[in-house]
Amino acid sequence: MGPAHRPLLAGGALMPSLPAAILSLIATGLIGVAFLLMLNETFRVARGQDPITNAVRSVLRQFPRATYALAVLIGMVLGHLFWP
Repeated sequence: MGPAHRPLLAGGALMPSLPAAILSLIATGLIGVAFLLMLNETFRVARGQDPITNAVRSVLRQFPRATYALAVLIGMVLGHLFWP
């Protein structure tokens, strides 16, 4: 955005900023947790046991205001990052 010094990597690509790298690490971790929850649910349902996501749902139902506030916060952050 304008004439400024932009550090380049060896391949000529722009070096990502630290906040973008941290956001990428957080997103990767959350996707990993979601994958593990889905894997756990698949194995437990196949064995006829209750999956761990039932416990997560029951905890979230105990605190509806906090769950709503968290959902709004996530929506605001995503809207801020991806709204043109």
